[in-house]
Amino acid sequence: MSKIYIISFSKQGSILGDFIFKSLKDEGIEAIAYAHFRGKLSDLMKEIFKFKNKIIFIGAIGIAVRSIAAFIVGKGQDPAVVVIDELGKYVIPILSGHIGGANDFSIDISKLIDATPILTTATDINNVFAVDTWAIKNNYEIVNIENIKHISSQLLEKKDVALYSNFNIIGTLPKNIVLKDNGDIGICISLNAYEKPFKNTLNIVPKCFHIGIGARRGIEKDMLEEFFIDVLKENNIAIHSVSSISSIDLKKDEEAILYLCEKYKINFCTYSADELLKYEDKFCKSSFVKSKTGVGNVCETACFITSKFGHMLMNKKAKNGITMAIAKEIWNVNFN
Repeated sequence: MSKIYIISFSKQGSILGDFIFKSLKDEGIEAIAYAHFRGKLSDLMKEIFKFKNKIIFIGAIGIAVRSIAAFIVGKGQDPAVVVIDELGKYVIPILSGHIGGANDFSIDISKLIDATPILTTATDINNVFAVDTWAIKNNYEIVNIENIKHISSQLLEKKDVALYSNFNIIGTLPKNIVLKDNGDIGICISLNAYEKPFKNTLNIVPKCFHIGIGARRGIEKDMLEEFFIDVLKENNIAIHSVSSISSIDLKKDEEAILYLCEKYKINFCTYSADELLKYEDKFCKSSFVKSKTGVGNVCETACFITSKFGHMLMNKKAKNGITMAIAKEIWNVNFN
């Protein structure tokens, strides 16, 4: 669903943009290049300025800043924005360095074009654990982003930050992160998005639930969303902890599913009938579904695969031409 957009304005910049575009394409990464852009930048930004997208400007920082200023919302909603000079000497993340991934993206692009990344975020330049970067990389939802500052400030002052986790921890804890279940400032890793073991608690929720969906063609958006929300409530699952919606590739352009994923910022994964067939014997099969799709089970099989073959929390449930299932990924807190 997310894309990389490359916008250049000059001949030299367009040559660089074309090289980046082709390199990303060779790696199977979806990118769109706007070479010698002469249109209205505000119109383009209105279309592409979405969380999880990445935007590369090749040109002056001033152009980039002015074009995105009106669309900036907040740390948890803005896309990664990176600026490269047209000679390709420097790569500078200017928005959403941690949560949007602009810092890491800048480093990757720098390696690709043999440039120097310019990072300005305090945790990065001081080599301090950046909890938001770690959380996004490891597929967590940060519930109260405003509390990141308490964690970062404490670590930058070389003071300990408490960590409370309801999950098994693998690897070595970052410097100045200590296991505790009470105190003033700490990180809480739990499926309960509102658990408060510390006076200032940063709540981080593992995105470990995967929803499989099957639906008749042209299903109504409201009907699908209502069923989706009801299923989550019945299983006591917070929207924060949903990682993916998955289905057969015949549904890759199903408007109602795309709407649901876009609204709740959930990844959409699809599989071919051949991929689903490998695991369909684990679940009850429908001859009707098989006649339409080539596989006897879509929703259960799809979420089972996406959960990395985890635990089936809810087997197929049907309503109004929609089927849903839930798989829970086996989860560890990984600091390796």
